[in-house]
Amino acid sequence: TYWDYTVIFKNWDGEVISTKTYHYGDEVIAPSTPTKAADNTYTYAFAGWDKNLGTCEGNETFTATYTPTYIEYKVVFKNYDGTTITEANYHYGATVVEPSTIPTKLSDNTYTYTFNGWDKSITTCKGDTVYTATFTPVYINYTITFKNDNGSILSTKTYHYGETITQPTTPTKASDKVYSY
Repeated sequence: TYWDYTVIFKNWDGEVISTKTYHYGDEVIAPSTPTKAADNTYTYAFAGWDKNLGTCEGNETFTATYTPTYIEYKVVFKNYDGTTITEANYHYGATVVEPSTIPTKLSDNTYTYTFNGWDKSITTCKGDTVYTATFTPVYINYTITFKNDNGSILSTKTYHYGETITQPTTPTKASDKVYSY
């Protein structure tokens, strides 16, 4: 008379993959290769069973084991115009480090630009992310001065690029013995 033994194969989380009855000395055959879904940090490759398969020698439970591989996420810092400032790979949960160089934006006729930070908060890596530099425009003030022919100031006013300049009251100059003005 043969003794009946139960051989159980379980996945990493305890889920039963298969249960089969064997007799003493029968060759134990593994079920189809199980899988473990990736999480935010790792992908998983089946590494084998926690014990060597062989012949049945009694009730036995085998548990699947996996080799984890870090998932690399790409974190990119870009300037306002889309040019890449820095690019680095991070693992999930790692602290993202912003570039040491402060981004710049060239002035135009109307504004100078002050770096205002990034378009989103810099925290820990939660996946592929692109951060874009933001800027605050600051009006450029142009001073327009009207002077009399003797160098005295008739008016001084600050304008922004493109604004209409207002002329001061038309100046006068007293006649002299030779000319009237």
